[in-house]
Amino acid sequence: MDEKKVFIEQMDKLLKYGRSNGNLVTEDDVKDYFKEISLTEEQLQLVYNFLYDSKIGLNEPFDIEETLEDEDRDFLQMYIDELELIEKVTEKEKLKLLEAYLNGDKSLKDKIIESYLWDVVETSKLYAQKGVMIEDLIGEGNVALSVSITDLAPGSSAKEADSFISDCIMSSMEELLYEDNGERQKADTWAEDANEVLDKAKELSETLGRNVKISELAQFGDFEEDFIKEVLNITGGIEIIEE
Repeated sequence: MDEKKVFIEQMDKLLKYGRSNGNLVTEDDVKDYFKEISLTEEQLQLVYNFLYDSKIGLNEPFDIEETLEDEDRDFLQMYIDELELIEKVTEKEKLKLLEAYLNGDKSLKDKIIESYLWDVVETSKLYAQKGVMIEDLIGEGNVALSVSITDLAPGSSAKEADSFISDCIMSSMEELLYEDNGERQKADTWAEDANEVLDKAKELSETLGRNVKISELAQFGDFEEDFIKEVLNITGGIEIIEE
């Protein structure tokens, strides 16, 4: 496989891991995810920069609340004050609730929903300041949370159920961003979009018999120019695309 595609796919996996790990990755995590690629110091710095832009901290959690607009911060504080009235559960307790629910105790649904409300809040911070109010992100995440519990696959383990619920919450917020910003919704992941930029750039370059301009590629592939530039930044540039 093309090394840039591998790089993009591993970057996508690292981002997802960081989001599920409290907005945090370590330098060792980065090395592990890119162990099949010999990263130069320049590429390594690109990874660190992209993590920061994606609100993922390196070696210590990213303080997302400091970057929020006043309106979002005010709503978030009000919502958190309300959540403080609900008893928190540990991750171990959450898995026990899921296990009991999967074994037939459907009366636990409301308790499970409550146990994930803090997860919805933390996930919403990852998508804040991207054109959608954090209130709307939390609302969408809470709807997805409720639906996902009903949709749990029979025979799932507690850990599989936990992963499914978390993915549903995250996906719902990503879809809301796409809809609200008028962006394309045909790809499920950042990596799929980024790799399509590579494929379309190669196709257009071969057709024209020369390097392509960002504006040309944006029109040809129906990409946002800012997204093409993001792909160029994280990959260190693509030879057939002129910035």
